[in-house]
Amino acid sequence: MDPEAEKWKRRYEREKSARQQAEKLLEEKSSQLFDANEQLEQKIILETSKLRREEKKFKALFQSSIDGIILHTPTGIIIDVNQAACTLLKMHREELIGVHLKEIISRQSVKDAIHAAKAVKQLGHTRFECLLRRGNGTIMPTEVSTTRFEADDQIILQEIIRDITERKQIERDLEKASLAAIKANDAKSLFLATMSHEIRTPLNGIIGFTDIVLQEATSKEQKQHLKLIKKSGDILLNIINDILDFSRVESRQIELEMVDFDLIDCIEETLDIHAHTAASKHVELLYTIESDMPHYLHGDVGRLKQILLNLVSNGLKFTNEGSVVIHANQPDSNTLEITVADTGIGFDEVIADQLFQPFQQADASTTRKYGGTGLGLAICRQLIKAMGGSIRAKSIPGQGSQFILVLPYTPAKSDISPKVSAEQIAQLRGKHALVVDDHPMNLQFMSARLQKWDCQVSTAASAAEALKILARDPSSYDIILTDMLMPDIDGLQLAEQIIHDLKDDAPPMVLVTSSRLTGEKKKALSVGFHSVIYKPVREKELSATMARAISNCSRTPSAAESATRHPASAVRADQYALIVEDNAINAKLARLLVERLGMHAHIAHNGEEALQALLSKNIYDIVLMDMQMPVMDGLEASRRIRAGEVGATYQHIPIVAMTANAQTEDKNRCIDAGMDHYLAKPIHAEELEQILTELLGESSS
Repeated sequence: MDPEAEKWKRRYEREKSARQQAEKLLEEKSSQLFDANEQLEQKIILETSKLRREEKKFKALFQSSIDGIILHTPTGIIIDVNQAACTLLKMHREELIGVHLKEIISRQSVKDAIHAAKAVKQLGHTRFECLLRRGNGTIMPTEVSTTRFEADDQIILQEIIRDITERKQIERDLEKASLAAIKANDAKSLFLATMSHEIRTPLNGIIGFTDIVLQEATSKEQKQHLKLIKKSGDILLNIINDILDFSRVESRQIELEMVDFDLIDCIEETLDIHAHTAASKHVELLYTIESDMPHYLHGDVGRLKQILLNLVSNGLKFTNEGSVVIHANQPDSNTLEITVADTGIGFDEVIADQLFQPFQQADASTTRKYGGTGLGLAICRQLIKAMGGSIRAKSIPGQGSQFILVLPYTPAKSDISPKVSAEQIAQLRGKHALVVDDHPMNLQFMSARLQKWDCQVSTAASAAEALKILARDPSSYDIILTDMLMPDIDGLQLAEQIIHDLKDDAPPMVLVTSSRLTGEKKKALSVGFHSVIYKPVREKELSATMARAISNCSRTPSAAESATRHPASAVRADQYALIVEDNAINAKLARLLVERLGMHAHIAHNGEEALQALLSKNIYDIVLMDMQMPVMDGLEASRRIRAGEVGATYQHIPIVAMTANAQTEDKNRCIDAGMDHYLAKPIHAEELEQILTELLGESSS
């Protein structure tokens, strides 16, 4: 074959083979493409079906939601709404789509909506309350939850709206109910305060005149009847106090007054108030404080005293012999612990928690036998809780009980002047004292107190033992402190024997007694005692009395000198009291009580008369002022006296509130008005004498 033809033949064969291969490849690729296309179509069909299902599901959820849903653009144009939104807004879907949100938002909620839009832009979601305007012109309060999301490269905002009309009505009803409750509580408090005042006013006359008649009664039967009247009056007074306190605690009207105070003063004042009751039952009142514990504190001393008064009163109520002791210590740097322990009937610890419930006592018979409302411990627990502390009780039946207060320890914010001066401590340092008392705890108490002042202390548990000690070494003692009530030989007989045995070498003697019988102090001074002090013994009084006695120990004073230098009280026959009282019975009672103490008394019937009396007479040493009076009340009169309206002479005269308004805030109002002291009616003769002695003693010194 021709070479040229052969060449073209080979070329043709190659091209034919290549074409066949290409066709084969094209056929394979077409087949693959067809399969792929078929798969893609199937996938599209599936995805479309899925999308339709999701869309159907979304529409079902969108339409079936009980909350209204509004979809809108970031600019606020409504894209879609569900049926619930149409129902809530009382508008058709066609009326809402394409409308701007501002058309349905109340003018009152525009600012809230703007703030919400900013929050959504920053966080992607928010929730707020909004007032929406309905198609019928009414306003609907709603809660709106806004969420931002993307769909088809478009930002959409979803508003879920919920009608809160009912909730708002409930809130308004609750607010009205709360206001009504507050008004009712205020009305109750006012009622209780008013009733307390109205009950205390006649009760003051009943108890006061009963005291006076009791002192004058000669018949034993009459005295028994009068004591029953007085006891009934005291019980009624305690019930009134408990109800007032419980009402205030129950209504959460506990306001703490935080001040610097001396814990020793607080405890001593508490025990002093109960001294008369303790003496009548021959129960010792004592207290101890850990020697290394700071006692200048910061807190509500009034509330603490109220708690201690209640616990000591309980201890005395259930103790017929032995003692009631307050012990204070500091378990750690942040805690103050005060224990009130008695030697009374005790209780089963199983019911310890029950005691702090209102109207509860150890058993039902307790109330019948010992009296009381069962409110005291409940009040104490609430007060302690308000102070950030706690209280618990421990006891063994028949062996007494302990009530333990745990309070936050806060030291005083500023310096407090010490009660016992450095000069007095210097006078007592190194002195040798003989303490005579048949009660071991009293000996321990007095020894600890004197040793704190660096005194040497010897003790005797009876008068006979004291005489033996003095017989061995009569010259080594600088002072003798003796109890009054002791077996075999009492304190007065002991003093007479010491003076008989030692004559002019007898050391000065101080009678320490819980008895406050009229004439006992005078008799003690007449037999040779230098001074008489009453239990529970106060540090300030003890140190001052001892220092005075030791400094005047060159010879035993005569009875006349003793009576002159150490009168029974600071009240003198040449002193005058102005009694400001609008109630005739209470005015007469106050005058009798003052005159029985040896003073003169004049009566003014209101604050204006009191100011006129002070302006016209320059004779008054003290003013006893009622709080509520016509024309001018006691608060206004006191403010005017302190402002100098009756002259500089009376600007600083002692003023004592004598009022039936017995709540803490009433006391604070009296003190704020410039009064020096506060006596809640009914007035007790012993308490009045103590306050007059304190104030007139200070004013005359």
